[in-house]
Parts: sequence; structure tokens; C-alpha cells
Amino acid sequence: MRVSLFWSTIVIASTAAGAAAAADNLKGTYSLVGAQVCLVAPAGFKQDSNGNYTIPIGETNLSQLTTEGQVIYNGDGTGEARQTFVTIVPPPNPYGAAVSAGTVSYSFTYTPEGDHAYRMAVKPGTFQGMLNAGPNAGKQFSIEGESRLFRVSDDGKKITVAIDKPYVQKITFSGDSQPVQRVCTSISNQSLVDQSVTVGKSK
Repeated sequence: MRVSLFWSTIVIASTAAGAAAAADNLKGTYSLVGAQVCLVAPAGFKQDSNGNYTIPIGETNLSQLTTEGQVIYNGDGTGEARQTFVTIVPPPNPYGAAVSAGTVSYSFTYTPEGDHAYRMAVKPGTFQGMLNAGPNAGKQFSIEGESRLFRVSDDGKKITVAIDKPYVQKITFSGDSQPVQRVCTSISNQSLVDQSVTVGKSK
């Protein structure tokens, strides 16, 4: 059951964008802080009466995390992020309590969605992470399935980000072909620190 516990301790990075009113003008480096809670269901989720995959199958566990890092927006609707995280899986849960920490990086795109609002999506295959503390220290992982809504202040210096609807994320651990599923809630804030892009150009 240690693998199931591992899956509960993985962060999902919180990302957003904004330095201007149009998506193709968003450019700069932002600092980020955020928090997240996830319900992990190794056997997956089934649909509710409205067709949303929100009902866990079998045993579950809960993870709580905080994250910090930097997000870079290239001014063309693309960007990338690098973050660190610390996660706690509190008791009681079927697999025992644990603490883990690590790093993640990923590339993303974003498009306008309403007044001062944008929709972010991680580019497939780019979300990569490494655990450097905890019961699975040294292990690598990847995550699929990520979409968030963010809103940019009028001056482009502040951004609020949240998961605005439930969806299933799939986490794959190196050496394991079967991903584990989870549904998360998440909030984060970003602050502009540099309006030029000097490092980390997205591919």
C-alpha cells in the first residue's frame, strides 16, 4: 500500500498568467504560493448523476499540500512553471500518515475566458516531478489532466487561481504503468516580480 500512499503525496502545480488584458500580451515572471487538498482513489472514480467523475471507487486517502515557485509567461499564450512542494497525508487513512516534499516543472497554454479571466491547460507530456523527501524519496512522477481558471488584476500585477470544477487527474510513477486517479481543490496567488522574460523559455 506504500505506492497508494505515494500517490496521495504528489503536488499539482498551481499556474496562471497575466501582465496585460489580452492573452497574447501576458508576459513576465510571477512568484507563486498556493495550497491544495486532494482525494486520492487508487481504483478510480465513477460518474455522478450529472456525468461528472466525482464518486470514488474503493478505499481513498486525503492529502494536503503547500507550494511555492515561479511562473513565466512568454507573451504568446504559452508559459512554464517551476515549483517546490510539501505534502502531508494526515491520519486516519487506509495507508498511514506520511510527509513528502519535492519539485515539479511543466509547460502550459492559456486562453481568454471572460472578463479578466483565462483558462490554463498543461501541455501533454510536460508535467514532470521528483520526490526529494519522504517514504518515496528519489522517485520520479508525471501528471496528466490539469485545467484551472485564473483572474488577472487591472494592472496585471496580481493573479488569483483556482480549480473551478471537479476533474480527474492521473499520476504515473516511474516504473509503474498504471496511473492513480485523484480529484483536487486548489487555490493560489501570484505576484509580478519581473515583467521581462529572461530564463526558462517554453518550447
